[in-house]
Amino acid sequence: MRPRPERSLLLDGGDTWQGTGLTNAMQGADMVEAANLLGIEAMTGHWEFTYGEEALHRNIARFKGEFLAQNVYLTEEAAFNGAKAHDPASKRVFKPAMIRQLGDYRVAVIGQAFPYVPIAHPKRFTPDWTFGIREAELQRLVDGLRNIEKVDAILLLSHNGMEVDLKLAGRVAGIDVILGGHTHDAVPQGIPVTNASGTTLVTNAGSNGKFLGVLDLDLAKGRLRDARYRLLPVYSELLKPDAEMQALIEKCANLMPRLTPARSLPPIACFSSR
Repeated sequence: MRPRPERSLLLDGGDTWQGTGLTNAMQGADMVEAANLLGIEAMTGHWEFTYGEEALHRNIARFKGEFLAQNVYLTEEAAFNGAKAHDPASKRVFKPAMIRQLGDYRVAVIGQAFPYVPIAHPKRFTPDWTFGIREAELQRLVDGLRNIEKVDAILLLSHNGMEVDLKLAGRVAGIDVILGGHTHDAVPQGIPVTNASGTTLVTNAGSNGKFLGVLDLDLAKGRLRDARYRLLPVYSELLKPDAEMQALIEKCANLMPRLTPARSLPPIACFSSR
């Protein structure tokens, strides 16, 4: 049975707007367009931050989905100087979560960006932002979604890495499923972790489009009755190319001879006019 669009979500765990010479030269703009063609509805990030704060904001403005990250905040100095933030009062830089109506039920998706960006990369990439796991803030967000927004299920779209997600699942109550990234683990079955409110299923779908993590939710009002998770391998050589995506690839490929010097291309050079 094919999923109904009104009852499904396509989510991305990050590291998507990077990875090639062209993407580096265009500061991720080409992969934003690819993400739009794929129909990604929400994502979080890690390597997306390495282009710098201004470039990331430009990319997010062009992205048709939601860039979610509950754990990125302005520094005290940046907040004092009026730096851009999704919520200046809390100093959260990005939208922390979204709620989608799927059939008769409301599903929340929380974003958890890579918590160690200033450690793994030069601080100059993100001088106005602070990161971290932000466990207490995450718990308050989950509680608000449960008690105030009355959502029926909560998913954490995470770039923590598998080991951190397993630990977090036991410490934060109320998350139904963690859809993990960063460590590239192709986990064939979700791992249940018990916590104060029940069980959280922890998953990770590998990397580089090798698998599609398929999560089927059996929902009831106010709770998740059951979940089925599996990895769907992507045999790209057996799939007929999508015409729009193929056209974008060819258009961007024509820019390759202009890659010297690096970052010399305008950020919308291979974008469609839509």
